[in-house]
Amino acid sequence: MVASISSQILQIRKENIKQSLSDIGTICHRQDYIATVDGVMYYDDSRAENVNATWFTFENIVRPVIWIAGGDECEADMKDLRRMAKKKVKAMVCIGKSQAKMKKTFQREVKDIFEAESLEEAVRTASLLAKNNDIVLFSPAAKTMGESFVERGELFTETVKQLENELHQ
Repeated sequence: MVASISSQILQIRKENIKQSLSDIGTICHRQDYIATVDGVMYYDDSRAENVNATWFTFENIVRPVIWIAGGDECEADMKDLRRMAKKKVKAMVCIGKSQAKMKKTFQREVKDIFEAESLEEAVRTASLLAKNNDIVLFSPAAKTMGESFVERGELFTETVKQLENELHQ
């Protein structure tokens, strides 16, 4: 977020920033494109375990988003993320122990909010909500105590690949 604000002050074009970041190489589980299934693009952003990381991801999205979010800890101020969600998110699927808090936090900004008992259920719910040209984004904005962002990202990827395989059978 600091880099984003600094670039605005220095009037550095977003295209130049994106090119510079792409030259570095990708960081696993950070805005990773997984697949396009039935016209819907799926992205793993499981490394985004805080509000600022998820906010930055939303800043770069131009299509409608079905957002999978939540975890065990969700104590951060979500004011800026709420504003971003109002602009970008058409539906939300909440997971983890923080799902009730996430739902309450975003109920004014996001019309359709659902709860899921697992990440697999969240992916399947999001796939039913998404339409052609939408994005399903897994960007938790909260930490999970039991598993790492790597484990969650791999589970998200595996579930998306299962959806893709089911569609092609």
